[in-house]
Amino acid sequence: MDYFYYIYNHNHIQFSSHIYKVSSYHYNWHDDVEILILLKGHLEMSCNAEVFKMNPFDVVIISPQIGHATLALEPDTMAIVMHIDKEYFTAFDSQFDGYHFVLHSDSENRDTPFYEHVRHHVAAMMLHQYDIAWETMGRKHNESNISPSLFMEQQFSILAYDVYEEVLHHKTDSILVRSKDTSSTTFVDMISYIDDNYHGKIELEDIANIGGYSVAYTSQFFKRHMGISFMEYLLRLRLREATVRLANSDEPISRIANSVGFADIKAFNVAFKKQFHTTPSHYRSIAKEVGRETKLHDWKELISAQSDDVLAILKDLNTENETETKEDRLKIVQSELEKLLEILK
Repeated sequence: MDYFYYIYNHNHIQFSSHIYKVSSYHYNWHDDVEILILLKGHLEMSCNAEVFKMNPFDVVIISPQIGHATLALEPDTMAIVMHIDKEYFTAFDSQFDGYHFVLHSDSENRDTPFYEHVRHHVAAMMLHQYDIAWETMGRKHNESNISPSLFMEQQFSILAYDVYEEVLHHKTDSILVRSKDTSSTTFVDMISYIDDNYHGKIELEDIANIGGYSVAYTSQFFKRHMGISFMEYLLRLRLREATVRLANSDEPISRIANSVGFADIKAFNVAFKKQFHTTPSHYRSIAKEVGRETKLHDWKELISAQSDDVLAILKDLNTENETETKEDRLKIVQSELEKLLEILK
């Protein structure tokens, strides 16, 4: 594979993972448990009306059906994301689908064993997918007698158990499930309309008409779901496309500004500098200087698997907890499975 992107599906284990360059806001929610690890740069996370900043190696773990979005606060911000099928957890705990949680690290808990383990196992699985982890440990992949799937599922099982145990300590029980909630369906329609029409003129009244609400209620409704105002979300969508086009084309900046919905170049420059603390032209020069090979996938710029600095970061994360021997790891798996069986009983 040319980019850090893969899907794993074997028996009851299903998950996907990718590394991408974070740009501007892209709001979404889904049925998977999401783990995001910031590898480089700084970003702002809007998660179910909670807004917080993330520094390098911070982790956030989000339950299914919680709306969330990321915003890069500087150029060349990168993150690794893992989506775990919720059915893996509901197979062990039928109530899991109703759990509501947003776990995230900060300066006080970033280096606790839990978050260290999360970073380690996610990095190990990503490296193993590209046959790099075996080189890191000083031997070729084909010289090991361990099945590739067994290694992957060993790492996954430990990670999933640690996440589940942490969730039980911090989760709340949801009163409703968003995917079945009428108001959420209405909100999806509003978001879809903005996503499709942000290049042109959009008023809050247009969004209110979609939901059949008053303008005042729509404003509150939007901020309750997003954590930011309608106008802020619209602005960030426009800036998102602008950053992609600045980094991947030589279009005149004035043309980019006009085509993404700004009235003039002055308004674009002011908004851009306020959001990214630099000018559009400087942002473009940095992006060109980095020259990182990327591929656009679902509005995400995937990072090339040949990126040396990303590989170095993954190897550092992978070796955070590589002091135990192979036998020690097997003992840990056995112990974790025994604990899980006790919980299920």
